[in-house]
Amino acid sequence: MKPTILLVDIASHDRENQRMFLQSHGYEVFVAETEETAQQLCRQVQPDLVLLHDSPPHLAGPELCRRLKQEPLNQLTPVVLVSSSATPADVLRGGEAGAASFWDTPCTLRDALGRIEAFLRLKNYIDEQAKAVVLTLALSVETRHSVADEHSGTLADYASRLGQNLGMTEEELEELRLGCLLHDIGNVAIPDRILLKPDRLNREETEIVRQHPATGERICAPLKSLRRILPLIRHHHERMNGSGYPDGLRGEEIPLPARILQIADVYDALMKDRPYRTALSSAVALEILRQEAARGWLDSDLVLKFSRICQSSGFLPVRGRSMLASYYT
Repeated sequence: MKPTILLVDIASHDRENQRMFLQSHGYEVFVAETEETAQQLCRQVQPDLVLLHDSPPHLAGPELCRRLKQEPLNQLTPVVLVSSSATPADVLRGGEAGAASFWDTPCTLRDALGRIEAFLRLKNYIDEQAKAVVLTLALSVETRHSVADEHSGTLADYASRLGQNLGMTEEELEELRLGCLLHDIGNVAIPDRILLKPDRLNREETEIVRQHPATGERICAPLKSLRRILPLIRHHHERMNGSGYPDGLRGEEIPLPARILQIADVYDALMKDRPYRTALSSAVALEILRQEAARGWLDSDLVLKFSRICQSSGFLPVRGRSMLASYYT
């Protein structure tokens, strides 16, 4: 995937040269000629780097930088202010607004390229470190309410097998696995008294639990490396008949990776011990999957394919024990 640069430049006569030069060096470049377009593109594209040319009186760079950084998706996106007349006070205002750096102009395109490459190397490093932190957080959330095994890791195995059967590419399978590992990260916001409750949840507790997909999406949204799995995180509790949450999506409105994860998630939950029952056999678990598909909760075609995989290859044995609460009712 090409690194993406947003060039915010209202007044410069060299704008088109900059765009063509950066494109010739392998970057995908979007150009914004107004503040409104810059904000819109930042939300849509989530660029790897924003080059914001401060050109008074047309554009107040620090103020626009502040507005861009207020967007949740762009909190980790470096914004570089570029100006030919910056004062120390301007540099200070830029830093207070969240700018990653302040570049003087004029500088050659070659010099600018070197600076951009350095920034993107740093950005990629920060992004990978942040993703590692998010994965660690997800593991800690799971560990806090799981006794002996890794629910998400087992779930990723199940989902990957079904994804392979459907002809997913390796890149799609990797995104599916990552989504499985992070799908319940929003549980970090759920109190233990609810998450670990051995009895059925009351209405108020259920409403708190139902917030976790949207919470997980917000946690992962600032990281561009996780952007493609956000629909899986948000929609893994939707139902085919529209009775799920948080958005009440129906049928194929629910992203395919989320539909795959749902089946693997239910199967894994049924194959594990719960505070209120012992683990079920594979045959019983598959029958319950078929019943949930008949109710309109799960994708019936995917359930059929999953059942055939299990029955034909002896795949998906019982693995360990788990106290992870099941939210399927």
